[in-house]
Amino acid sequence: MRIIRKSDLRQGRWRNGLGVAWDIASEPEGREDFGWRFAIARIDRDVPFSIYPGVDRIFTLIEGEGLDLDFASRPPLAVDKHFVPHTYPCDIETVCRLRKGPCRALNLFTRRGTWTAAADILSSGAEIVHDGPILLFALQGAADADGAALEEGDTAIASGHVAAD
Repeated sequence: MRIIRKSDLRQGRWRNGLGVAWDIASEPEGREDFGWRFAIARIDRDVPFSIYPGVDRIFTLIEGEGLDLDFASRPPLAVDKHFVPHTYPCDIETVCRLRKGPCRALNLFTRRGTWTAAADILSSGAEIVHDGPILLFALQGAADADGAALEEGDTAIASGHVAAD
């Protein structure tokens, strides 16, 4: 299992240069043509999101008062609750409109046709079995992943099986 500490994340820019992000992990690591990518985004103002052709996103609000996503070719999405995953394609124009100030979101991007993903918000005592990568992010407070201590904002990447507490 690999542990990625929040304190080790480096700040970067969104693909379109209009926002700030912290990449957590990707496969392959550090490549623009990733198969999957796990990252945190800070959203400071109403802004268009970056376009990723052939990529789907699981978007989870982790801080802030909420936002609305306006899509070019589908109904808008109200994101008004923390820790609720929302899935949508990243290859359509998307504009984010903040409700009451800055927000932060956890994003899992997957290359369509190559990777699929699901996101669950877990409480203590969860066991996860999966044949691909298992990404655990400590959303609120400390957590334990197979005996490894995670502080809020830390990530564990495992494969096969992991017990989360």
